[in-house]
Amino acid sequence: MDTIKKIINPVSYELESFEIELADRIKRYSNYLTDFLIEFLFNSPKRLRPIFVFLFSKILDIKDKKVGDIALISEIIHSASLLHDDIIDNEASRRNNQTFYDKFGSKIAVLEGDMLLGIALKILSETSLSILEIYSDNILKTINGEIEQNTVIRVVPDINTYLDKTFNKTARIFLCGLESLFTLKDINNDIKDALIAFMSNYSIAFQIKNDIDNILYKNLSDINNGNYTLPVIYFCLKNSVKEFNTEQINNFLKNKDIYIKMSYDKVLEYKNNAIDKLNILTESEYKKALLELAEYTLRSNF
Repeated sequence: MDTIKKIINPVSYELESFEIELADRIKRYSNYLTDFLIEFLFNSPKRLRPIFVFLFSKILDIKDKKVGDIALISEIIHSASLLHDDIIDNEASRRNNQTFYDKFGSKIAVLEGDMLLGIALKILSETSLSILEIYSDNILKTINGEIEQNTVIRVVPDINTYLDKTFNKTARIFLCGLESLFTLKDINNDIKDALIAFMSNYSIAFQIKNDIDNILYKNLSDINNGNYTLPVIYFCLKNSVKEFNTEQINNFLKNKDIYIKMSYDKVLEYKNNAIDKLNILTESEYKKALLELAEYTLRSNF
């Protein structure tokens, strides 16, 4: 965490203001679960979505109150999705804490996720129709992707299907923040394209790494739920496995290092593609922070 703080120091003031505003927004709609919700929101968060919003706004020289609103919306929607994901995945813990789902049951967890979505909608109403359309369009595509995913539970997907699902699951909310910033100022199209490509490649790499780390640190909920990620897909391809049953799961876990390494190579491919897109930007402390953040958050833990 200290390394992250050092990297993102150029936007430390914006992030401090963000934390204050986030807590204030939640407390405006308080109920008997508010303290638990704040604990969830402030329990060792990465805050990558607002960090990227603030770094991009500095790189693009955007000075607008809506920058802070965009950061809040992205983080709150992301947090709502985590509450709902924990129900879908039957998760008992997140960030070493008991989940809302495990503590209060699915009904309360759904309602708290919906509460966050309502707060995000309120902030969206204070921005613009263009920003509202960006978020609503991408959220609909994300949810549709999740629904489609649940039609192929316990089916080993091909790599392209997995990457498409990964884009819908992770990249779209990252991209919402960036595309919303584009509505606040005229931006050169080449720079727009480069930043969108950076964010798309980074997001896919980030999700693949997260999937790898789950297996590396013995969180096998994806496997147990029949949601097969890249290391499992590589195992099945190499061994001509059509059905990933209990015997095959055991074989995979015995030899997982091979497939984790193959998956990290894919992370590296997407990370390098992302970083290459930043060559178009003028050198600045914000570009430097962006590069260092990508390198650090996509580093191998293997």
